[in-house]
Amino acid sequence: MEEYVEISHMKKSFDGLSVLKDISLSVRKGEVVSIIGPSGSGKSTLLRCATMLDRMDGGSLSYLGKKAAWEENGKCVYASKNEMKQIHRQFGLVFQNFNLFPHYTVLKNIIDAPVSVDKVPVKEAKERAEALLAKLGLADKRDAYPYQLSGGQQQRVSIARALALQPKVLFFDEPTSALDPELTGEVLKVIKELAAEHMTMIIVTHEMQFAKELSDRIIFMEQGVIQAQGTPEEIFSCDNERVRDFIGKFQG
Repeated sequence: MEEYVEISHMKKSFDGLSVLKDISLSVRKGEVVSIIGPSGSGKSTLLRCATMLDRMDGGSLSYLGKKAAWEENGKCVYASKNEMKQIHRQFGLVFQNFNLFPHYTVLKNIIDAPVSVDKVPVKEAKERAEALLAKLGLADKRDAYPYQLSGGQQQRVSIARALALQPKVLFFDEPTSALDPELTGEVLKVIKELAAEHMTMIIVTHEMQFAKELSDRIIFMEQGVIQAQGTPEEIFSCDNERVRDFIGKFQG
């Protein structure tokens, strides 16, 4: 299977504090990988470095075999602006707090990047957006503004916005942490449908049951390193005391 994302020896510090100590991880085409672990373990920083919102201090990062960042003389260097443009097209990111433009309608939120960044013709971008809205059960919300939507609907719009760029890989950073339990279900349903279509996904989540049901692989992070990884069965029956203790807290 083709490697879609390859992270090797990724490191990141903030103000001298080492947040990612030595992270190596590869994700294959069609694979769903969930990242779990306590607050402050480096999960969100890993996602931010993988999507280049934060610069790595060390290590290398590739998408579909194209190098985005690598080490030279002990420093991390990034690909050229043009190469980066191509690499950025390979992935989408869904944030925990939606990050929609409040003054844009739902439709405009979704077509904005395809039209302005990817130069997709407006007609095509609209068709793409309307198909996604129908798929996500939001066809009647195309002209609504974010404030008129529930949190679950806003998160589904932000998923549609990420999908509108037709990425190969989708990252989710705690996609349900801002939602109450009832609305969480509707967002998890969408992610499950994407998994059924073999979308490659990397999901930082605290929804243990969801991670167990959906993932091909679960990664447990703590203190800036990957402490354990394996299939859901391996992780949920793992004899690593720290992993068992963490999972047990969530399962009551």
